[in-house]
Amino acid sequence: MAKKKLTITIDTDKVAAIEKVLQASPASSVSAWIEDAVSAKLDQAERADRALRWFVDRARDEQPGEWEKALAAVEEADRRHGFTGPEREQSAA
Repeated sequence: MAKKKLTITIDTDKVAAIEKVLQASPASSVSAWIEDAVSAKLDQAERADRALRWFVDRARDEQPGEWEKALAAVEEADRRHGFTGPEREQSAA
């Protein structure tokens, strides 16, 4: 897989903790450790998204009237709080 170099800023205490962990594993690098951590976080987000979609689909199928009421209440609350951007429109789809 292609790689792209980037610059990030991390608290010094976190960098020190990563370096301490890597002392026990000389074959690893800070970059490899961070890439593994990012991969784990992305996997977690994907699982959470799948779980949320499963719950939404189940609610729509099992309680369509209640689902519509709940969605309308959320949309009204979003409008009151000014959340009307494309992120909100995509999540309703």
